Amino acid sequence: MTRISLLFVVLAACSHKSATIAPDEAKSLLIDRNWIDVMPQTRDDKLHVYRFVPSMGGGVFQDRTIFKGTFELFSFKATGDTITFDLHQTENQVKSHFRIEPVDGPKPFDLKLVIDDDPRGPKTYFGVRAETDRDGHVLEAELAARH
Repeated sequence: MTRISLLFVVLAACSHKSATIAPDEAKSLLIDRNWIDVMPQTRDDKLHVYRFVPSMGGGVFQDRTIFKGTFELFSFKATGDTITFDLHQTENQVKSHFRIEPVDGPKPFDLKLVIDDDPRGPKTYFGVRAETDRDGHVLEAELAARH
């Protein structure tokens, strides 16, 4: 019985380790994607959105509802499994470990981003691997449709 228990422990450890996407792929998945903490169900539900867009010079963090909110622009550098945030408004720099994991929901999400020391939000966000929303208009349409 002990060998079987040990086998289950080893298998669980291996499957847990493989659940995190390798840093090079994670860095690629981080970019040009909407990362949302929750999908709002009503017009008043709060959500937080990150978008890392190096082609536009940095990223944006939104603290919002479907129709109203605030944003903060920042610069960043992703190296290995670390994001360095340069927060221009406060002139702070924050380094944080991050990881991306495959998930099965909540719908429509299949990716989870975890930022251990998130300088602005709740630490866990969800995204879609197949997203092609280069400028954020698909997210806006999806949120408006929920009203």
